[in-house]
Amino acid sequence: MAITVKDIREQDFDMINGGYNVDQVDDFLDAVANQMEAVELENSKLKAQLEEAAAAKAELENAPAVVEENTLPAFNEPSYFKNLETTLRETLISAQRIADETIDDARKKARKIVAEAEEQAQTIQEQSQQKMTEAKADYEALKNAFEDYRKNFSELVENHTKLLKDSPLFD
Repeated sequence: MAITVKDIREQDFDMINGGYNVDQVDDFLDAVANQMEAVELENSKLKAQLEEAAAAKAELENAPAVVEENTLPAFNEPSYFKNLETTLRETLISAQRIADETIDDARKKARKIVAEAEEQAQTIQEQSQQKMTEAKADYEALKNAFEDYRKNFSELVENHTKLLKDSPLFD
């Protein structure tokens, strides 16, 4: 199935974990690459046909006139080859333009995907940094609470020991 510029412009990908589905993007880029290969192959064939037509035209123009001009078939007339050459040239230019548009669109989409991935990575990194800061604060709070508990418990033990020593029951 041929991919059109419209198909490329309207292509949507599923979102997975805040990014595009990598398999879908890879499949689509493979399809675009295959289409470009077909266009390049067609361009090469058309160029070869154009060269053959130009060579045949040059041969005819340089050949001695053996037959009367009106008896030649229509395809041997110089205007036929001129029209053929013009048509082939326009076809090649059109195919090249389509190929260039396809490449440009694919590059734009790739840049957009990379920018979104970088933005997502930056967001994840900022969230991780924030969570780490919060975890450090929680650790410090727990550490301080433990130190306070230990100090209070030590004072409690000391106070009870003093009370027991001062108690007349244990004299």
